Amino acid sequence: MRIRLALGASCAVAAAALALVLTGGASAGAAPSRTFAPYQVPPHVPAPTTARARWLLKPASVSATDGWIVVHLAGGPYRLGFQNGYLTAQSSHYTILTDFGVPGSRARVQADKVARRAVWARVPWQYRQELIGIADGMHAAGYRKDTLWDVVAANAWADLACYSEKLPAGEASAAATVGEAVRKAHVGGCSAFIASGDATTDGQPVMGHDTWTDYDVAFTNDVMYTVHPWRGYDFTFQSTGGQIWSGEDWYENSAGLLLTETTLADSTYTPRGLPVFVRAREAAQYDSTVDQAIHTLVHLNNGAYSNEWLIGDRAGTVASLQLGDKVYDLNVTRNGFFGSSNFDWGPKTRKEEAGADQGWAPDPYNTVYVDYARYARWGQLRDEYYGRIDAQAGMTMESDTYDAYLGRQQPDARDLCGEPEYATPGLRPWDDWVLDPEGAIDGKVCTEAMALDGLSTWACWGHGSGDHFDASAFLAAHPGWAAANGPLAVFGLATFSAQTVDRWVTLGGSNT
Repeated sequence: MRIRLALGASCAVAAAALALVLTGGASAGAAPSRTFAPYQVPPHVPAPTTARARWLLKPASVSATDGWIVVHLAGGPYRLGFQNGYLTAQSSHYTILTDFGVPGSRARVQADKVARRAVWARVPWQYRQELIGIADGMHAAGYRKDTLWDVVAANAWADLACYSEKLPAGEASAAATVGEAVRKAHVGGCSAFIASGDATTDGQPVMGHDTWTDYDVAFTNDVMYTVHPWRGYDFTFQSTGGQIWSGEDWYENSAGLLLTETTLADSTYTPRGLPVFVRAREAAQYDSTVDQAIHTLVHLNNGAYSNEWLIGDRAGTVASLQLGDKVYDLNVTRNGFFGSSNFDWGPKTRKEEAGADQGWAPDPYNTVYVDYARYARWGQLRDEYYGRIDAQAGMTMESDTYDAYLGRQQPDARDLCGEPEYATPGLRPWDDWVLDPEGAIDGKVCTEAMALDGLSTWACWGHGSGDHFDASAFLAAHPGWAAANGPLAVFGLATFSAQTVDRWVTLGGSNT
């Protein structure tokens, strides 16, 4: 469950906060105990006040397309970071706030402690400079209370629980509790695929993905970066402001490497090696082949973020790498299709997951359950579209609302498009999804040709099916939710609802 920053809101306060967000002005009735600056798309970027800031910001840019914040960064590590922090300062600020709370809060203090004492030593110089630049850029844009360690912790959300064990025994437990809560907060469900060879229309890889998370914290996940570094390949990734990697699991680079993933349930880890945000970024910037990316992700793996990575390259090779803690399962082909839905089907990682002391067993092979139902649906769509998969087919599949358990079209938690705000017949272990609104917040599809031609992506902010999440209707149907979760959650829920356009658009390429 997401960390809820319960600030003592009443239903009336929460309703007033929602009205403030939706109307953009003062609401009727009680004034909210705490209001939040409207989340701006594109961001308001203050004019730089110094010659140095003006120089550092050249030639970066930020714009907006159909709900997406589109950011271009260029230069060396510190310059990339400064541009990122300055142009996405508000998004970065809200990301830190929703993850860890206000400055001085217990969660924020503990997260910063792990970032400073355990994560920082494992971050290579290049990325240290970038993270320092992000913090400096945020400060220059007016967000001076968010520190370097807040920025590091926000990037290391998947690694905090793992590296908390490196703190002294008297401090490790409290830090681990915060780290594990933040990790679970980010980990939802995702639906992804990659195909190549005789499965696609041109024999080259096609990749798709949608990200699932809580709707009330999703409003900052709308940033699509294109990065032109001094070293390595140009690359694009989706994330929130102030990030150097994609917690939303989407990468392309100019060498033709495609990289996405869905999260696996294995929560075991070994507090050594490199943080996952470092390894994923290394692959995106420096690797050109499936083999290279596999090596980067596996080498010095800390197990902190178990995934099924889907990888493709310009040679037409595609792979499924199910990466656990101490084991992994690898399948590679030049003719085939991999569908991924958080379902652990690899024998080694499945066994490790079953043996982990985490209170659950691997998902059963039963379509009543969300992850396997979507895994089964990927198999059906593979058979239906095999040989005809292109970008359009990819968007159709990522927008699919078929429930494999019911055997009919039914928007719900078992569809690939991720709409658990709708009732899911027969689903008992996951009924809280309806009470805690979450699901797919986006959709992305690209082909190998799109990656090589300007790093373009078909992207949808919201549900690819076109179904719109209505925050007002949800709060009216669940009057206790606002009181339980507080003004920030109400603000985030309303902002996400107001921003999502639920339609596909091309980002990058000829639009850059």
